[in-house]
Amino acid sequence: MDTDGHRWKQGTGYYPVAAGVLLFLLPSAAQAQPHHSFDKMVSSNGHGAVTYDLATRRVDGFHEHIYKYPTSDVAGTQTRDFLYDTYFGIRVGTEATWLTEVPLDEAGYVEGTGIIRTVQTWRGLRIESFYFAPWELTRPGLAMIVRVTNTGGAESGAVSLFTIHNLHLGTGRPDPGFDSEWIGLSVTSEGLGFNEFGPSGASAAYWPITFPSRHACTPNNPYDVVRAGSDLVDTDGTTAVSDAVAGYQFDVGPIPAGANVSRGVVIVLSRAGGEVAPAAASFVRGRSAEELLADEAAAWTAWHAAVPSGLSADEAAVWSQSVAVLRMAQVREAGLGNGQIVASLPPGQWNISWVRDACYAIDALVRTGHFAEAREGLRFMLDADAGDYETEVGRPYRISVTRYFGNGTEESDWNADGPNIEFDGFGLFLGALWALADASDDAFWEPYWPAIRDEIADVLVALRDPSTGLIAPDSSIWEVHWNGRQKRYGYTSLAAACGLCAASRLAERMGDPAKAMEYRAAAFSVRDAILEHLLAPDLAIAQSREELTAGFGYRDAAVVEALNWGLVRPDGLVGRATLDGFFTVLRPPSGHGFFRNDDGGWYDNQEWVVIDLRVANALRLAGRTAEAAPLVEWVTGQSVLNQDLVAELYEATTSDYQGAAPMVGFGAGAYLLALADRAAGTVAEPLCGEWGTEPGADADADGDADGGGDADGDGADADAAAEADAAADTLDDADVGTDAGTGGGGADCSCSIPFPFLRPGAILGLLFVGALCALRGRRGR
Repeated sequence: MDTDGHRWKQGTGYYPVAAGVLLFLLPSAAQAQPHHSFDKMVSSNGHGAVTYDLATRRVDGFHEHIYKYPTSDVAGTQTRDFLYDTYFGIRVGTEATWLTEVPLDEAGYVEGTGIIRTVQTWRGLRIESFYFAPWELTRPGLAMIVRVTNTGGAESGAVSLFTIHNLHLGTGRPDPGFDSEWIGLSVTSEGLGFNEFGPSGASAAYWPITFPSRHACTPNNPYDVVRAGSDLVDTDGTTAVSDAVAGYQFDVGPIPAGANVSRGVVIVLSRAGGEVAPAAASFVRGRSAEELLADEAAAWTAWHAAVPSGLSADEAAVWSQSVAVLRMAQVREAGLGNGQIVASLPPGQWNISWVRDACYAIDALVRTGHFAEAREGLRFMLDADAGDYETEVGRPYRISVTRYFGNGTEESDWNADGPNIEFDGFGLFLGALWALADASDDAFWEPYWPAIRDEIADVLVALRDPSTGLIAPDSSIWEVHWNGRQKRYGYTSLAAACGLCAASRLAERMGDPAKAMEYRAAAFSVRDAILEHLLAPDLAIAQSREELTAGFGYRDAAVVEALNWGLVRPDGLVGRATLDGFFTVLRPPSGHGFFRNDDGGWYDNQEWVVIDLRVANALRLAGRTAEAAPLVEWVTGQSVLNQDLVAELYEATTSDYQGAAPMVGFGAGAYLLALADRAAGTVAEPLCGEWGTEPGADADADGDADGGGDADGDGADADAAAEADAAADTLDDADVGTDAGTGGGGADCSCSIPFPFLRPGAILGLLFVGALCALRGRRGR
């Protein structure tokens, strides 16, 4: 994984997409194509994160943590972004420019790393810039290195390289001001560098990797000096001023034809203040810019496991970068927050640790061979501070009902509709824990077994609804909040069944056969309740019991996990109907992928990348590879043209990146799981070794663990009419729902689509009407 010879992606071209009425009305005739629409890149070392903007060609973010909210005092402690901008400049002879004024030829990552690389050309010189949060540092930091190569046939004119650094260390958060900043020079035996201070209480060092020719700061701001083609004016510091700026000049002289030179600066942040230059000098340790860059790339190479065979070049690139994203998204700071995995990295807004997203990320870490990181993600949740919602949960519990603050305390994401109380996390955690235990010899969890048993698995057993056997009403995956909005969601029950099966295997490993039997029986009971109480008239699994009883608004792509987790046969009656319903009702105007559900809000009516990938996996398990392959190809094509980063959403018509990016568990993690399963040839396996009995199916055939069906090979004895009659009978026997008038959308007007068999073209008018409704969108995700 060198910094020269790998494959680079163009990252700056814009591909216009027709987004007029014709595209909206005729999606099948004008499918959106993969294109560039996301101009951000991020590098993180688990202590802080830096962001680069392709449109403005500068580093424009330096976050003191990778999570958004350190504590429950969200106003007083919200993570700050200290950087206004920093970038390089160059002068050849008397002509000079800042690189922000030079177009990008290329932009991307050194493949599979957190190293951002850009390429520009100016005056016959090839200019490569590298930006990364150094993994070796145990605090927030940025290394910025420029390599200039003379690609011409003759020696260049005299070359000077410049830097400018503009952190804002004033008051306020999350974006501090630039009031009362001051800069001072620090001189040590290793060299010299600037320290900057301000009323934020934080401080930073700008440390040249090699000794600079000149050093300048306010009042001798480098910006206009370089634009004029002049030399910086040596300045040792400034008193408190507004918007203090610093920079360096490196005179490297003429560059021979074919030769190159490199220079750089390391920026190190201290949240607690004080002089930071010695820490920066200690990190550099006399290494050259090229040595620092090579060491960083080598460390990433050593960390990676092998890429699966059979991947295309594009898939391998997105795979490697997705694994890197998982690593960058895990907190490495000391304390209770250590090990948590955020749902997105900055600039994505979901840089918060959700239980659900983290479990998908942990599953992906296990599948990619990174057991240590998976262990730390699980250990974080076992050690974190949860239990504030015992009244809603019904007994003491160990895993957060929604997500965590950066310091490891529970957060339930309140809004006007109350908290989010999500029971799916209990099952997802158990599933992720078993994935690690099954794939490795890591027994870290065994001392935690009493808590896992009593405060996670037993909680799920107790949460079963006595009237249906489903898991009790909660906020579930799409987070509808509480205060009467909770429902008996299919996804929550699916996660519970999967988690209880995992718990039975963990209990067996701990030598507790009674608990193993209890959890296995509970898993089957929840699965059977789903088949009895959550099947629509066409046999598709519904979003919730309440919406199914209402008769509309019950389509939800999240229930695809019933197929992926082995609760129903992917190619059986219920599996086929569930998949077919997604294609019938949940296709966006772009002609690609799926909405997450038919509830009708803006967030619901975008294309959800995690859904595309999970549906692709289920289609492959069902033998429908011709439908699965285009979904993976689509996400791969989009990611390749957007710095190999996986999005949260694509805009429903244009397929532009929307939502948070890069997405972690619901983005990079889901992508890795889809490719890992495909590469391994994973086949459908029944939950705890036994398929449930589907309506209209031969009980013996569905009970076979070997996947065998009846003599006809379709796993069913009933014809389509009998299947529909059986499901209709189930619906007729349903109890009365609690929210029949809303269709589950939680909106001020009901814009759910009540016609489950409409084709995509027929529903576009309804979608357009839905877009005009003044919906109160769901808080969170």
